[in-house]
Amino acid sequence: MIPLVLVLLCLCSLACLGRVLRGPTLLDRIAAGDAIGVMLVVVLVLLALLMERAVFLDIALVYGLLLFADLLVISRSLEEKDPALPGEPPPGEGCNR
Repeated sequence: MIPLVLVLLCLCSLACLGRVLRGPTLLDRIAAGDAIGVMLVVVLVLLALLMERAVFLDIALVYGLLLFADLLVISRSLEEKDPALPGEPPPGEGCNR
C-alpha cells in the first residue's frame, strides 16, 4: 500500500510542478511550491515507515520546520511590497476622514 501512495504523491507533485512553472499568478506558484514541500515531507515519513529508518523522520521534521519558516519569509516579503489587504482600497484612496 505504501508504494502505491508514494507513486500517487509523485504524480501529484508533478502536477504541482506544472502549476509552479505555468501558474498565472505569483500566489499560485507559491501555493504549489508549498504543496510540493508538504508532499515531500509525507514521502519522507512514508519512506521511514517502509524502510524502518528513524533518520527519515528527523529529516522530515527539519524540512517541515524549514518549509514553515520559508512560507513566513515569503509572506513577509509580499506584505512589504503591497501592504494593502485584498478588498481594501490602497492608501490615500477611499473615504477621507
